[in-house]
Formats: sequence, structure tokens, C-alpha cells
Amino acid sequence: MLTVYCDLPDMTINTGKTKNMPFIATLGPANTFSQLAAEFYASRASAGYSVKLYPTLTRAFAAMSADCQYGLFPIENMIEGYVPIVLDMLVHSQYSITHEMLLPIQFSLVANCSAPDQIEKIYAQFITRGQCEKCIDSLPAASVITTQSNGMSFAQVARSVPNEAAIVPAHTVKQGDFPLVIENIADYPNNQTRFVLISKEPAEYDPARSYKTSLLIFEGTDRPGVLSNILTAFSSRAINLVSIMSRPTKEMFGRYHFFIDIEGHYTNPQIQQALKEIEHENTVRLLGSYPKALSAIDLKYKQKTVIPPTPFKLDTSVYCQSASGPYDNTRRALANLDLTPAKNKRVLLKPNAGRCAEPGSGVTTHPQVVAAAIDAFTEAGAQVAIGESPITGVKAMDAFESTGIAAVAAERNCPLIDMDERKFVPFDIPEGIAIKSLKICPEITEFDIVVSIPVMKTHMHTGVTLSVKNMKGCLWRRSKVDLHMLPELPDHEEKTLDIAIADMATVLRPHLSIIDGTVGLEGLGPSAGTPKPLDVVIVGTDPLAADSVACELMGISASNIPHLKMAAERNCGTIDLEKIEVSPNNYKEMKSNFAPPPDKLSIEFAGYDIRDKQSCSACQSTLLMFLKRYGKQLHEARTDKSDVVIAIGKGHKDLPEGTLCIGNCTANHKDCGTFISGCPPVASEILKAYYE
Repeated sequence: MLTVYCDLPDMTINTGKTKNMPFIATLGPANTFSQLAAEFYASRASAGYSVKLYPTLTRAFAAMSADCQYGLFPIENMIEGYVPIVLDMLVHSQYSITHEMLLPIQFSLVANCSAPDQIEKIYAQFITRGQCEKCIDSLPAASVITTQSNGMSFAQVARSVPNEAAIVPAHTVKQGDFPLVIENIADYPNNQTRFVLISKEPAEYDPARSYKTSLLIFEGTDRPGVLSNILTAFSSRAINLVSIMSRPTKEMFGRYHFFIDIEGHYTNPQIQQALKEIEHENTVRLLGSYPKALSAIDLKYKQKTVIPPTPFKLDTSVYCQSASGPYDNTRRALANLDLTPAKNKRVLLKPNAGRCAEPGSGVTTHPQVVAAAIDAFTEAGAQVAIGESPITGVKAMDAFESTGIAAVAAERNCPLIDMDERKFVPFDIPEGIAIKSLKICPEITEFDIVVSIPVMKTHMHTGVTLSVKNMKGCLWRRSKVDLHMLPELPDHEEKTLDIAIADMATVLRPHLSIIDGTVGLEGLGPSAGTPKPLDVVIVGTDPLAADSVACELMGISASNIPHLKMAAERNCGTIDLEKIEVSPNNYKEMKSNFAPPPDKLSIEFAGYDIRDKQSCSACQSTLLMFLKRYGKQLHEARTDKSDVVIAIGKGHKDLPEGTLCIGNCTANHKDCGTFISGCPPVASEILKAYYE
């Protein structure tokens, strides 16, 4: 089911008078922005809603009198203005606007080639073409073919004809679906379309929300000052006018209807007085009073932290449980906490499921730990879901399946969420040093409680990866990779990646940490290390305190982990074991030292000179697994016994001749050796290039 970013409060569509399965009518074909918006509403409604697509707005509107109980229509675009046909249809209907949403309008260029200069033909819908002129102008060698819909453009490029491209809605494609995907190509990156949901029943009033009211004013006698008098009726009572649009009555020249949006609910006494004054000389019809949707910019500056305040008792108590298996360890550790504040709350479980790995491998969270968390929160009366934004090249649902999390979720009817499906929420980091903003997966801002459920692992770049760093999997799509690409900061000894994670922790910390030490990973973490059975689970409401205890059980001092040390210095929590109350008192008996990651990968792989500058874990994992499987035999088969130079990452200034450049980030150096494209590339392509 398609979902979409919208910073709209939780909503419930009034279903009291609907006898049959409710349908929402909207404009087709499939993959339109209208469908995306309608699917969002269907996913948030309490009943089993379905979306019906119609070839025109007129037919979709007409369907409300026959097959559908609701309609979802675009009424205004930030660039193009109001949609006249929708305004005209509202004039002759008795429906009410019950909700609104602001949908970001983003486009991507997709192509069946590896580089933009190889594109020979571009398919683009006629309106889309006008909103992406800068991108099209940057490809002068490509001819542009205009289509009637974005769906038609997508269908053309999906034929996989070499060197053909299309401009399509961003939500229809992800990195990896085509050889080349260029995101955010619209001329106006902040473009949005306002959609309204209409119904035969008015919206129920909730005084806790901010409201807008839409009015249709039929002009009375044509005379000077008609519009001025209408506006004065509002302004004199300090009623904020959001917008005004005039439409011809189509009965004679010079006669108009006025569509007016104001802030506030229709029942507000000041609004009632204003309308009474206007009705002396005009006819007024209420189109609807409905909750006001926040824009992305509103949301960005409304909050100081990404997630809402914790409902739990926040202290430095940490609870450890061992020797009972992953499910029982988790349930017994959680039993020390009062989970009743989670009643009627939406709880998002964020495991480490960013890779495709088997249960118990130590790479991803054990499914039985997740199962125990689902059961504990469900019994507390919460609505539970599981979400993940995996590493580049991995699809969330594939990862859920391979890790065993999909199976335990299905047994418990717990939803799984690919957090990369929807548009990101921008968020500032006021005290950021390495980064000043984040692209957050929207679910993180919508759920009441976020629970981080990482695996105990060492990490080749950050020392360890536990509950604080696990929240990096809440960053949208490739923005996770951006943290690996940051330049070095002068006057800072720490790696820029560590500084960026500490920056992230100032605004993005979980409400609860459940650290899975059933089978950890030591050495070459986060994915190429050695499984480390420990049979431990750690729970705490202070993520830094929980991570500190996990480090202690791994034989590592949290004060030697830069991102934890810096986060603690910024008052994000404590890593001082003397200030942490750990239960049971003898928890250190659970300790089993983890082998640290090697300082240099060349130690692990003799015969290879591995040059890693600002790479992400996707390329690292691909390379490490490749070398583990083929490295020794391939080097022994070489007639030239000199070290093989392999480069990954974006930060190289120069590389020697003959370098094997792996991944798109090394594309600037492809002339100095062999280049293997991909993000990340697949092992078979590396093997093929090696022999060539």
C-alpha cells in the first residue's frame, strides 16, 4: 500500500453512516500524485478503505453520487495556483471538505544508462516538463517526447530501452530500480499540492486542533465595494484570510463567485458575526471546517527534537537479563519498566534490519527479541509497528523477510514499514557541528514512542554500533550515506562521522533502548565480523546509559567511543557507569570481551592494498564479503604478486595507476584503473572486472 509524507495530525474519517465498504474516488491512472494522496488517507482511516481511480476529475467527482463515499481532489498547487475545475465542481455540490493535506511534488529522472550524458531520449508529461526545465536543459543532446501522464512516461522507460529516460514522480522509484536515478530535479524543490477530502458528512470538531474554514460566497447585487465589504467583515474582527479566488459564474460577464479560506472553525463567534454581516448582501455557503495541515516548513520549526517527549520515567537505570534465550530475556528485562504510558499510543520498533542476513548471524536483530517487544507493548495497550530504512541497495521488505522479523510480525499482525517509501521530513540541528540538518523518515515524527532495538556489534569506523547509532537507520534513503562523505573538520581530532552521529543524537534519540546481545558481532562489524554468542538483553530509557552498559559487557569503555563520549558531553545522557544503576548488581559476570575491528583492512587481507576514504557500510560490506570469499584464491592466481590496490569511498584525491575502483563514489578516478559501478556494486561484477 502506498503511503505518503504529510505532517497531518492523526485523523479518523467519519464512518458512522457508511453501510458498505467505503471507497475514495480520485484521479488516475496508477502512480499519480492524487493516488498517492488518496492511499495516504486510506491508510490512516479506521475502516477498511479502498481507492478507486477515474480517468478525469469530473468522473471521479461524479462517482461520489454512485460508487464512492469520499473524494480526494487537488485544489491548489504552490506554483500553478488553484485548480479551476475542482472549484467549479464544488459550486454545484452539497459536499463538505473534511480534511486537507499538503503533498510535496517531487520528481526524479530515471534512465536505462549509467550516466546522464548517455541519455538520448526523455519522456515527460506536459505539465511535469514545465516544472523540470532546468534538468531538461542540462541534457541538450537528448530529445524530449511529451506524454499525457506521468504513468505513461514511466511505462515508456520501464521497457528498458538503452539510453532512454523519463521524468517521473519521485515516489514511484527508488535507487536501484534503474541504472541511473537522479532525485529532486524539479525547478522549485519546495513545490506542494494541496489536496482536500470531501464527504457528504461534515468533519467532527476537535477543539485541540487548529482549523481552517472554506467558504463560497455568491455575489449579490453588482455594485462598487462588494469585495471590499466582504474582506472588511473579516479583517475588522482579526480573522486571518488565508486565500481568496474568484471564479466566473458562467451566467454573464462581470458576475463572480468568491472562494475564501480563513483560519478558525466555523463555530467561532467572531467568524459567525462576520458571516452574518456578509449575508446581508450576499449568499454564503459553508464548504467545510477542517483540521489545518501543517506544511513541512511549519513542522521543521515547530519542534526542537524530532520525536515527542518521552512518556516513560527517564532515569539512568539499566536492566540486564541473560541465560534465558532472546524472547524470555527481553520480556524479563522489560518487566522492570512501567509500560502503561504506552497505552493507546503508537509505538514504532526500530530494529537493526538494514541488511539481508539470517537470524542469529549477529548482523541483524534477533527476531525473537522483536517478537517479545511486540508482545510486551501490545499487552500494554499500544498500537505497534516495525520500521526500517536499510542500507543502499537493500529493500526493507527483503531484509525483514531474511532476518525472520517478517515471520514474527505476521504471527502477531504487526505492520512492517519501509520507511524509505514516503517523502522525508527536513529537520534542523541547531547545535550541529558536522551537520546542520537531517532528512528524517516521516514515521519517526508521527509515532508517539520510538524504540531502538540494535545488536551488540563492533564497527570498523565508529567502534561500536548500539542504540544511539542504530537511529541512523531513521535517516531517509541515501542521506545515511551523506554522513560518511563529510569533509574533515579543522580543530577536531574525532572523525567527522563520529561528530555527525553525536550531532544526530542531540535531536534524534529513542524513548527506549532494547539492546540485543543474543548473538553479537565482533571484529569486522557491522556486517563482516564473527558471530559472538552472549545470550544477553539490555533495556534502558537513557540510550547512552544502555549503550555504556553494553560496551562494558563487550569489554569496551564507552568513554573510548567518540560518538558516545561527545553525545554525553552535550547532555544527551550519561555514559558514566558510576552514575548508572545497573540491575542485577552482578551484571559484569555476563561480560565477554569482543574482538575489536582491525585498524587497517589490509591486515585482514594480505596481498591487497585497500584504500578506504569516506565510504559507507554498503560498499564496505560488499568488498569485505567479496575478499573473504575470493580474496586469497584470486591473489594466488595472479602472475604479478604485487599488492592489488582497491579503492572505495568518495574522499580520494588521487589513486595509483591500475587501481580497482569500486562503487559510484570512485567514478572520478575510473581513468586510472578499472571502475566497477554500482551503489553498491554486486560481487559478480567485481569478480568479472578482476579477471578482465
